[in-house]
Amino acid sequence: SLDEGVVITPTRSSDEGVKPMDPETIPDVDSLYVELYREGKRLYFGKYKEAKSRQFRVNAGNWRLLAFHGDSTACGFDKPFFFAQEDFTVDGGLKDNGEPNITTVEATARVENVRIAVNFDETVPGSYYDYFVRFSNVDTLESRDPIKYKQILRYKKGETRDAYMMATEQLKIEFMAQLEYGVESSWKVANLGTVAVANNDFLTVNISVKDPRYGILDVDIKRDENIVRKDSEVEILEVWTPQEAPKVVAAGFVDGNHAVVEGDDAGNSAAISVVARGGLANFFLTFNSCNGLDVPIGVPVDLANPSAENAAHIAKLMAAGLEWDDNMLGNRSLTYMKMSAFFKSLNDQNRSIKEEKPLASFVIEVVDEVGKSTTETLVATAYPIEQTLSIPEGRVWSRKIVSPVVNITRGLGKLFRLQVSSDGQNWSDVTGFVKLENNILDYGTLAVEPATTYYYRSIYNNNPDLVSNTVSVTTESPLQVGNPGFEEYHDEIMHVSPLGLIYDYDRTWYLPYNKGDVNPWWAVNSKKTMPDGHTAWTSNWCKNFPCTAYSTDAHSGTKSAMVYTVNVGDANTDGTAVGSNTTGEIWIGRANDSGDHTQDGRSFASRPASLKFWYKYAPYQSETFVVNVVLKDAGGNVIANVTESGLGKQSRWTQYELPIVYDVEDARAASLYISFKSSASGKVQVAKTVEIAGSDQKAHIGSVLRIDDIELTY
Repeated sequence: SLDEGVVITPTRSSDEGVKPMDPETIPDVDSLYVELYREGKRLYFGKYKEAKSRQFRVNAGNWRLLAFHGDSTACGFDKPFFFAQEDFTVDGGLKDNGEPNITTVEATARVENVRIAVNFDETVPGSYYDYFVRFSNVDTLESRDPIKYKQILRYKKGETRDAYMMATEQLKIEFMAQLEYGVESSWKVANLGTVAVANNDFLTVNISVKDPRYGILDVDIKRDENIVRKDSEVEILEVWTPQEAPKVVAAGFVDGNHAVVEGDDAGNSAAISVVARGGLANFFLTFNSCNGLDVPIGVPVDLANPSAENAAHIAKLMAAGLEWDDNMLGNRSLTYMKMSAFFKSLNDQNRSIKEEKPLASFVIEVVDEVGKSTTETLVATAYPIEQTLSIPEGRVWSRKIVSPVVNITRGLGKLFRLQVSSDGQNWSDVTGFVKLENNILDYGTLAVEPATTYYYRSIYNNNPDLVSNTVSVTTESPLQVGNPGFEEYHDEIMHVSPLGLIYDYDRTWYLPYNKGDVNPWWAVNSKKTMPDGHTAWTSNWCKNFPCTAYSTDAHSGTKSAMVYTVNVGDANTDGTAVGSNTTGEIWIGRANDSGDHTQDGRSFASRPASLKFWYKYAPYQSETFVVNVVLKDAGGNVIANVTESGLGKQSRWTQYELPIVYDVEDARAASLYISFKSSASGKVQVAKTVEIAGSDQKAHIGSVLRIDDIELTY
């Protein structure tokens, strides 16, 4: 038979052997779990509360008692893991009185993970906006075991509880702090080292700040009562510590030079910005020269450390318009010196600059608390206003000047004014439209008088010493065409010798200029319908008849020009019109003896805005007449070409205005061409009688156009 025995298991938890714990973190003994094992097989598992009053019958032999509370893999605050293990032997057998032998086992559960505490002294919250200590088990970062991924702990600002983690040979400790409130990018990290910790160790980290301007910490790391590591000076990561010299940014300077331009107050904006992460110790300002303002010359003035010794120098700098941060000393973030008012005063003292002029030269030296420094040498230079007025000849019309422009190299656009003079001595401002784009001032369209000389210039800041070149222009004369009322006409006789007949005859035709005029304005195509040789089987008017003439039906005066469509031909009779239809035309230019154009237009040095004329029109059926205006420049290039071909019947004298639209607005005109045609595509009425040159005449005639009182408007 087997020997038997009874085991009684009183168990307790204790903080013996470690630094005193918060009593609330020590669990009640009844909450511990107990297990009985023999040869790796568990006989019992349950809470001690239930097991303590029981007796267990077991076989004699070697046994193991386990007792525990908490999670052995826990990582966090107030999470101690208590554990006890006791090996014992059950003898078995009976006592002398026959009762079974009783084996009593006692075990003490102690903390079996690592206990951690962090102490921040009062220097830490006084130096940083936010902070914490980060503990990480290096083994867990390299392990694929998901349980071990829990082993990262953050001991944050304001935390006072103990924390617990698993033991490790590599516990990495880091201090993290935020330098600027609300700026995530200002979080920085300091590596405090790696230590080995075992179960039941109590690790204490004490942190204080030696001097935030130096970015250096005092750190004590203790395990139980033994100092694991003591660093009186632990330097923080390079991006945190003042490894770099102070940074100086000169806003409003280009390549170290600030450009001063008269009147440009906005352009005076300038400032010196400084960031000294090591804490700003000195801000030395030394003027080597200054033209027009009373500042200390050759004397380094420490703006960060005002004192009785430099008070007079500082007073001069302030009077000159310099402003700076009152809290420069020790500043680790952004600090500044403003120079806008200084440069405005410098600008005001240096007006009417005609050539480049050095105004000031100064040196800024910034030193931080650890002795690192940055030096910037800066200058200010006054530059003259540069302005060039341009008015191309082609933009000068009769009653307008189009887009005079001022090219600006320097200066504030709103301070430029265009001025005009009639004598080049007395000037007045030109008011109206102005546009600034790409450093070019465009003054739009200016109203002027015809045939008048004007002088223009640009003035800056109402300063008569700052003016541009003077441009003299003469506007175009408001020219008109010759013989505009068509009062100048003369008759000519064409002697006709028909073929195969015994008699000749004379045909009268009409030219729109005085007899003997060697340079007439107008030409006509009458000879197109006046052949010299023809057969005459019937009336000669159907064989030879001019297609232009004058009329005594006039808008004003005694004559008007008259063009009409005519049909002539050898086969025509009094009652038939089987020849060719020819539209009558009058134009500015020349014609040959066949009625063809040999010259279109004549010299004309002005650009009218429109053509006005009076007309009467008796169309054949629904025909319309055609008027065409063309202007060309000196190179023969067309600058305007307008046509009207939609005007129909009008039995009373009517005025029409044809606007002249220019495709090119900056080229002067050299020639003008105007043409009137009786129709676009003419047909005729057989044996029609019309008034021609004051008498009724018969011919095969179609549409009839009378024109009078031509006027060019400007």
